[in-house]
Amino acid sequence: MWDKDRKIQFWEERYEKANDDQTTVERKANGKQPPQNGKQNTNELLSSTKKYSPLYFASKVCGLCEAFYKKLTGGKSISYLVCHMKKYHKTDIAPIEQENERDETYQASNPQIDKTRTGGNYHIVKRQRSYTQFINDKIEALDLPTKVRKDAVLMCSFVVGSDRKFFGELSPSEQQQFFAECTRFFAEHYGEGNIISAVVHMDETTPHLHLNLIPIAGGRLCAKKLFDRKALTALQTDLYREVGAKWNLQRGKEGSQAKHLSTAEFKAKKIVEQAHGKASDIIAEADHNAERKVKIAQIHADGIVASAEQTATKAQQQAQKYLDGIVQNIEAERSKPTPKRKRQAEEEIALLRTENAALRQSKAIADRDRSDLFEQLQKAERRAKGKEQAFGMVSDMLAAYPDEFDALLNKSRAKKTAPSFKPHGNDRRGK
Repeated sequence: MWDKDRKIQFWEERYEKANDDQTTVERKANGKQPPQNGKQNTNELLSSTKKYSPLYFASKVCGLCEAFYKKLTGGKSISYLVCHMKKYHKTDIAPIEQENERDETYQASNPQIDKTRTGGNYHIVKRQRSYTQFINDKIEALDLPTKVRKDAVLMCSFVVGSDRKFFGELSPSEQQQFFAECTRFFAEHYGEGNIISAVVHMDETTPHLHLNLIPIAGGRLCAKKLFDRKALTALQTDLYREVGAKWNLQRGKEGSQAKHLSTAEFKAKKIVEQAHGKASDIIAEADHNAERKVKIAQIHADGIVASAEQTATKAQQQAQKYLDGIVQNIEAERSKPTPKRKRQAEEEIALLRTENAALRQSKAIADRDRSDLFEQLQKAERRAKGKEQAFGMVSDMLAAYPDEFDALLNKSRAKKTAPSFKPHGNDRRGK
């Protein structure tokens, strides 16, 4: 329990700007920018970000989405006050404390947490004792006539915040003031002494407040009565009227049947979405690599075929030219009446016929090699089509069985070997 002086000091430190000549709402209404205290706000940071960086593109996408939303809402950008509550039993308290406090031993399982920004988290209310010790001491002080049930709700945890745009327009001191006002609301409505902790997380996508309190009313634990559906609706309405309206926030639709995801469900959903996105990227990359390898094989095969055709044509032309020269010489020798020369000419003609047959055989071998190369090319194309069908099956299986995508991807990677093409036989050239 805090004494009176500490209470006064606590609230004076966090609400000293509330007594300014103009409130934050008035400054915005007058078109004045909130004080920055020598620090860059979100818009300044984005404007100074190196072009083509991830943050730069993220800002562009967010800007387009914001412009589209303004068009749908008549030029007005609306931010809503968010307040979610979850009840916890005894066995849940220690893990929640570790998640909220994030000491040096904390191992983040949430991919949305940026460990480099965890040092920017801060407390509005911080106790020297652990959550469990504080709750036990509080229950012991109640001096209940009966023992607390094992399934009793010992802690109610609230997550309070808004969207990125809302916090991007506030300076760090104004953000702290907003969360402090939210904390004061819970202290006034449910007892300052019942607040276990109030910690602001700055290391996730959007700043938000985790406020944990013991559901005590009338000297006993009564979470069911204190936070039933009707009471929660009234809580959200009062929080909007006392805090949200002052900061130009809107309240969500009362009586909405929309179901809010729990923290664990939300994190699991984000992890699944990221896994699907990663799997899609891997499949797309595999498709691209397969297509590229098929094109390379096509070019390689075309080059081999063209080279073989060129070599065969050149060899045939040379042989034909050589043969024509020899035939001319033979004809010239034949014209001479010498029997010896006639016999020599006949022998040379026979030899030339033999060599001509060898050349025809070499050409036939070249034609066969070319046919084999075309057959290899057709096989490569069939294998490529098979891979494309396999990748299509992987995509269908991912849609039906997302939990088994890792095994399928490993099998896909094992099959990513490029086909090789080697000519058959040797290039035989007649002499």
